[in-house]
Amino acid sequence: MKPLSAARLPAHIFTRHARVRLALEQEKIDAILLTTPADLGYVTGNAWEDTFGLLTLDSLTLISDFRYETELRAEAAWARLHIRGSKETMADAVAAELIRHKLGRVGFESNFTPHGTAQSIAAKLKEKSRRSQPPKLVPLTDFMVNRRKVKDAIEIEAIRRAIAVAQDAYLAVRPTVKPGSTENEIAGRMEYEMRRRGASSGSFETNVGSGPASALPHYRPRETPVLANQLLLFDWGARVGHYCSDITRTHAVGRVSPKLKEVYKLVLEAQLAAIAAIRPGLSTRAADKAARDVIDAAGYGKQFGHGLGHGIGLAIHELPRLSRSAKPEPLEPGMVVTVEPGIYLAGEGGVRIEDDVLVTATGCEVLTTLDKSFEGCHLE
Repeated sequence: MKPLSAARLPAHIFTRHARVRLALEQEKIDAILLTTPADLGYVTGNAWEDTFGLLTLDSLTLISDFRYETELRAEAAWARLHIRGSKETMADAVAAELIRHKLGRVGFESNFTPHGTAQSIAAKLKEKSRRSQPPKLVPLTDFMVNRRKVKDAIEIEAIRRAIAVAQDAYLAVRPTVKPGSTENEIAGRMEYEMRRRGASSGSFETNVGSGPASALPHYRPRETPVLANQLLLFDWGARVGHYCSDITRTHAVGRVSPKLKEVYKLVLEAQLAAIAAIRPGLSTRAADKAARDVIDAAGYGKQFGHGLGHGIGLAIHELPRLSRSAKPEPLEPGMVVTVEPGIYLAGEGGVRIEDDVLVTATGCEVLTTLDKSFEGCHLE
């Protein structure tokens, strides 16, 4: 097959391929098997379900079935296609391609590829290969996620669009929220407004938690009505052009207790401290500590039980991880991370404030622009 060249690929895709191939050579790997829509999105600019990719040192093959053939031919015309026959399993097709390319060591993301899938491919390789040494699957951890963690200009612009859609949807829904509205109703409106503005979906299932439910970090909305004089937490994001946004705002509905108002202002202080610290070279663990120190000093350390944030992009949770429990790494220009400290008081309510932040050459830029003051997040 004729090697892929800059003349045949969009420039930004060619650059991404080069970045991945350099890492493959450094790992002494002949190819990488891509099994997630996010990884396919990175090397093609699009994403399809039930489609694998095989990126070698000089080619890209997409392995799929008839349901996606028309889209693949239109959206990735420069790639080689392997459209599976009706009786050909994905393991059959992958094994056939590895053998056809005469590959030796083939990497795969072991933390994203199901164990059964890898086992099936390995079994098919032994069955089909006529060589004494069939291609060998090599498990890799976070190989592609590490390639994706620093965003290029096109990716940053896509994230900006995803943030704009999410913010516009929130501003459309917020005036309709009042005591008596249900969590499900609000979440449904938010997702409708995001799609109406161009999102293919939410980045994840919209979280709307009222009263004590606001203290449950990954709560799923129910038919619970919004009650006056309690907190109401929104956590949502839009997926636009395959890229995600992730935002949280907590609201006081009517008058809340002085304690909850104090907690709100404390979380905001912690978030602003972390944002002020973010710059190239800062350790991810130090970023977490900048917010955590504020909350610890006020006596609520045990009520802040998760990390400060995470990368976003083609997946809603990417590297780097801003956490005291994750492996520390320095922040780099082009990373886009969430900054989302929270305090959760069981039975009373919780406050989380989350923005999406771009690490720049000299510091950072807060990409989200919604008001997050206590007064600005007050609902009558």
